[in-house]
Amino acid sequence: MKKFIILLYVIGTILSLTVVWLIYKTWTVFGFWTIFWTGAVTGLTGLTLGQLVGSRVESNGKITYNPKEWPKLIHIIVCVLVGYYLYTIISGPEVQGFDYYYGLTYLILLTALPILWSTYKLFRDRNDFVEIDEKFISYKDNKKMGKFEISNISKIDGVLTLHFNDETTHEIDLKNMNFNSADSVSLIKDIKSRLPKKVESENTPDDNGLDLSDSETIE
Repeated sequence: MKKFIILLYVIGTILSLTVVWLIYKTWTVFGFWTIFWTGAVTGLTGLTLGQLVGSRVESNGKITYNPKEWPKLIHIIVCVLVGYYLYTIISGPEVQGFDYYYGLTYLILLTALPILWSTYKLFRDRNDFVEIDEKFISYKDNKKMGKFEISNISKIDGVLTLHFNDETTHEIDLKNMNFNSADSVSLIKDIKSRLPKKVESENTPDDNGLDLSDSETIE
């Protein structure tokens, strides 16, 4: 047991030193402020465009959520421009040898691959939607599709898990469909507003727990 703890301590120390060295090396190759402002630009662009643009459309009693593609496209373009700018830094004559290959590896792993993945998701998820009408909830998530009668749904919880009257469940993965937080909250609210209301008992107890329907009339 003691040897195992020592081994974990050694591994943890090595990983910590590696992370510190990677941060230091990144700063020396690109510069601290360069990493700071480029990271801030890409991060803020993704957050603001993704959260401020809604996708809710209502027409003739039908509500449709189809996340917009253009905010994601703008964010991808910004990332490409930032990546190109960082590449011009390591392409200069002052960056040579190991520093150049380190910077190039950094750009491939943390810029080029995420851009390719985001571009793939942009085209893959471009037709995803959730639609609500008076009787049904339908959705399309890539190749996965579903249509459910609202009267058969007892409740919803989580990001979007449907609970049915027969005690089965079905999850609609909004995150995989590029829904932002505002649209997710709005969608859940719209679905809850159309769920069947629970029938209350005709004989409503009073505050003391007594059934007033059977009480005698006092003259």
